[in-house]
Amino acid sequence: MDTAKIKRIAPAEMITCETPNIARAVTDALAHTLGPGPVTAIINDPQRDTDSRGVLAEIVRQIRPHPIRILIACGSHSFSDPAKKQFAAELGGLVTPDQIAWHDCRAETLVSIGGSWRGHPWLTESPRLIAIGSVEPHYFAGFTGAHKTATIGVASFADIQTNHTGAMSSESRPCMLDGNPIYQGVCKMIDGLESICPVGAVNLLQVAGRPMAVAGGDPLEALSSLTSLARHAFVAQISKPADALVLEVKGALARSFYQADKGIKNSEWAVKPGGVIILKAPCPEGIGQDHFVELLKQASTHSDALALVNKRGYRLGDHKAVRLRYLTDPACRGVRVSLVSDGIEDAQAATLGMTKSDSVDQAIIAAGKDSQDYKKYWVADAGNVCVEISAPASI
Repeated sequence: MDTAKIKRIAPAEMITCETPNIARAVTDALAHTLGPGPVTAIINDPQRDTDSRGVLAEIVRQIRPHPIRILIACGSHSFSDPAKKQFAAELGGLVTPDQIAWHDCRAETLVSIGGSWRGHPWLTESPRLIAIGSVEPHYFAGFTGAHKTATIGVASFADIQTNHTGAMSSESRPCMLDGNPIYQGVCKMIDGLESICPVGAVNLLQVAGRPMAVAGGDPLEALSSLTSLARHAFVAQISKPADALVLEVKGALARSFYQADKGIKNSEWAVKPGGVIILKAPCPEGIGQDHFVELLKQASTHSDALALVNKRGYRLGDHKAVRLRYLTDPACRGVRVSLVSDGIEDAQAATLGMTKSDSVDQAIIAAGKDSQDYKKYWVADAGNVCVEISAPASI
């Protein structure tokens, strides 16, 4: 079939009257801290494609002659020494190597944060904290942003795991904050941090890697001021559930299946039960953090996965396995998932409950969805773009 005829969905072209005012956003963020004085900037790790450097450069300019140091919020992620060196080099000499710290959620040096959670010691040693984030839909946290950078990104493994237990809830969905247990947990963590010192935030809204809007100040206010724009930029609506969705993930999120799976989670509710999802992502690092795969190996159905989690308790990553089984289990949604990826082996795909295909064209034909009678959509940048059902409007 001609895949060029599949309807394409991409981030909206946002028309702005002026260049995003990063200087003003940094000023607003600094005003929310106890200053003047040195700043610890908390930034996203390499798995999130946030343009942190421009914000950091502006912070350096505004606080001069006071120094800045950079805390890289890795959450539960880990990176090789070459990857760390390359990322540090991209900061372009803003700081010396001894002024950069990579958060380790299992480190013995973590400290109590306001008596409510444990985190990196720099959080309690710094007179001024600025978190830098980017706002996009997140499949279970609602939205990403500096509020997550300053909490989940620099918390202990136990605290991350406790928070992510909420990802099992049906209230944990893209663009949903009200009633979302993940977001509510992050808000409590922010309260604990701000009981030590106020936290400033700078949030970027980026489309195709280019900043389109920016907000600074209180972490939750800097989030709420951009959520409507983020919906405009990253949420597409279709009038009826799709028969097939091609979800193409690029950039940092396409390095491993663990991250590329966000493309599935962002739009899975827009495909009809028994429909087809095709995930197209290179995944050169393979599955990536594969601890959730152990649950998939032990539980071939959604009910088995839930029973196992309930028996032994939640472990970080279980939500990925449980939700994948709910998606593909014929007793639940029965969606067939095909992978177009050089980095995932056939046996790994089978464990995930998926099949491998050499191309999108092959996957659609194999699923029997090549007829023009089927509604098919190709989602570009599916790691950030969400598709949702909205009647009677169509794309």
